[in-house]
Amino acid sequence: MRETQWPTISIVTATFNSGKTLDRCLIAVLDQDYPKGKIEIVLGDGGSTDNTLEIAKKFDAIVCKIPKEKQHAEYNRGVAFNKAKGELALILDHDNFIPYKTWLKDMVKPLLENPKMVATETAYYDYSPSYKLMDRYCALFGISEPLPYYLGKADRLPQNADHWINLGKSKDMGNYFLVEFESDPRKIATIGTNGCLMRRKLVMENADVRPEYHYPIDVMVDVIKNGHNQFGFVKNSLIHLTNLNGFWIYIKRRLMFAESYHFEHHAHRRYSVVMKGDEWAVIKYVFFSLTLVKPTLDAIRGYAKIHDVAWFVNPFMCIATTFIYSFMTIKNLIIRYVKV
Repeated sequence: MRETQWPTISIVTATFNSGKTLDRCLIAVLDQDYPKGKIEIVLGDGGSTDNTLEIAKKFDAIVCKIPKEKQHAEYNRGVAFNKAKGELALILDHDNFIPYKTWLKDMVKPLLENPKMVATETAYYDYSPSYKLMDRYCALFGISEPLPYYLGKADRLPQNADHWINLGKSKDMGNYFLVEFESDPRKIATIGTNGCLMRRKLVMENADVRPEYHYPIDVMVDVIKNGHNQFGFVKNSLIHLTNLNGFWIYIKRRLMFAESYHFEHHAHRRYSVVMKGDEWAVIKYVFFSLTLVKPTLDAIRGYAKIHDVAWFVNPFMCIATTFIYSFMTIKNLIIRYVKV
């Protein structure tokens, strides 16, 4: 395929004091076997005071400066997305690392083959025995937390799955799974983040992409509800590392995430992992978590294929997230009651 036939790509990244990971992230981008003149890097930066901007300059990145009072990962990313000019936009967080040189081409090819396809994602998160415990756990289960996994809404596959087991009607196309989603938001996976490569113009025309409403999953829900429901999940992976040491530090981060993404900015959201109609699924998840039986069995099944003790973090994560979401729900109900 000639270089002129490859589409232009905008790398869209939210940053705020991201110097520890940004350099590695962007090096992997420019190391791709892809026409360099067809890649632009657009950062939405919330006022970094470390070496983030120096790194951005080194890679000739376009930097969108975000007012201090509006600093938030999703807002930053939304501003960068609106500034992008590429035919395709790759949502790549600063802690996402492309694992091999032809990754971009592998992600683009399904979009070239199928004009109806909205976006591509990796089917897996990259796994290595050398990763830290929590990073291995997330990669093994294909998650950031277990709730979407047990509600069937995860967008990646666990390492012990060789066929599509998540939401959507799937067809194995050889190098990727072609998945069609229903328009009901409850039946849409958590697609749109961590290495999602999308048709920028199609998304701009079919979703609310204003920065304050630019939650990547919500944007994909908008697009699907407008009739564009085909996605490709390429049988490769993306490195997604938390770089957090220990279980309790990870739990603290998930608590902050739950507060920010599911409660604080709820008025701007069109999607949530838990929605009206999911009550029975949530009850089952709580039961699984408190009894430990199913999370432990899932860990044993995974361990049978890949011998890593990180599988057995799962029961503890299920209990922890049950208490996190229960605590945040009760807290916000009390706040609403006091305000009334």
